[in-house]
Amino acid sequence: MRKYYTHLILILLALVLYFMANFQRVAIPGAIFDTLQTDLNINASSVTTLSAAFMYSYAISLLFCGILADRYGAVKVILCGALLFSIGALIFPNTENIYLLYLSRSMLGAGSASFYLCLVQEAKKCFPDKYFGISVSLMLITGYLGGVFANAPFVFLTKNIDWQTIMNFLGIITLIITLLFCIERGFLRHIPINEHAKFSILPFKEVLASKFNHNLFLFGGLNYGLYYVIQTVIGVKFLKDYVNMSASSASVILSIMIVIAGISGLSLASLSAFFNNKRVIFMKSICIMSSTIFAIISFCIYCGIKTKFIALMFLMIALGGGMSPLLVPVIHATNKYEIRGTALSIMNCCFFLAVGILGSFVGFILDIFDTSLINGQIVYSYKSYFLVFLTFFIVSLIEMYNVFKLKDV
Repeated sequence: MRKYYTHLILILLALVLYFMANFQRVAIPGAIFDTLQTDLNINASSVTTLSAAFMYSYAISLLFCGILADRYGAVKVILCGALLFSIGALIFPNTENIYLLYLSRSMLGAGSASFYLCLVQEAKKCFPDKYFGISVSLMLITGYLGGVFANAPFVFLTKNIDWQTIMNFLGIITLIITLLFCIERGFLRHIPINEHAKFSILPFKEVLASKFNHNLFLFGGLNYGLYYVIQTVIGVKFLKDYVNMSASSASVILSIMIVIAGISGLSLASLSAFFNNKRVIFMKSICIMSSTIFAIISFCIYCGIKTKFIALMFLMIALGGGMSPLLVPVIHATNKYEIRGTALSIMNCCFFLAVGILGSFVGFILDIFDTSLINGQIVYSYKSYFLVFLTFFIVSLIEMYNVFKLKDV
């Protein structure tokens, strides 16, 4: 019984780390793009690379966390990830060296990758099947809350407290939670190593041999990439520069986007169940809607139309952020039991690789055209934003091509 409660405490502590991971992923640079650019004296490419470094590290680490958890136990992997995450969280607000900033963001990404997958594995041990789905939903809600607080509440705090102080405070809390996790883990004593769990390239080859998986991963990756690059990189900055919204108002829109994405996931799963588990039709509908929205925003920018309606269209794009409850069952239905875990890890890897690549490309585009300086902050031209959203529209067409290759099984 004592061991059971030890596992529960470890899960609660890991949930705090998962909250922090989502905060770090969303807050930098999206919520304080201008502040980072001014304080660190860097260009747009360097700012967006702060996000890309996190995403690339996160994506690659996801491929290994599952097998490491199977072999060494989820608790050990969370602890290693938490130590790496804590170090990155403390380095980031205490340096202006761009390479150390990139290193710290990479450490944050690699550490974050262990939390969700391992939390699910721990929950499977602690809760009976009838409560397992609820426990996973609560974990996801915790993650969404981290993203919500990384926008409007974080921006509000930065009006009175500098971002370094806030991030240092969160870094110290993260370190304390990690130390508590380490102490509590000691009560489990010896955690055996599963000698049968070994990394093999064969499941990866089998997953990637499927053309259906190619289309599914490309659709899923691009869909998530387009939503999340707005959420974590360019959304607040664009709404400030082009739509002339205040930082507070823009960050509220981004916070609402996360809430909508969470509700969307539950709603899409429920609708799918109601329509006899038809999933692809909803994926196609969301994709068509997203492409239409990117086309409208591109048209508005080209014609110089500056309307708050664009912010409302961002909220509609957030509907695509809740696609996982549809994608995961499709993976399970179309891949053998033995390779489902590998397929899921590759799909999640594609999600964050897409965010990293699109984020890096956005930074490159923003630096192409001339900028202006207004109230001490760099404002990018409508030409830059037109090219950004035109790129998003083209990417959404590639996404659409792949989703129309899919069929319900």
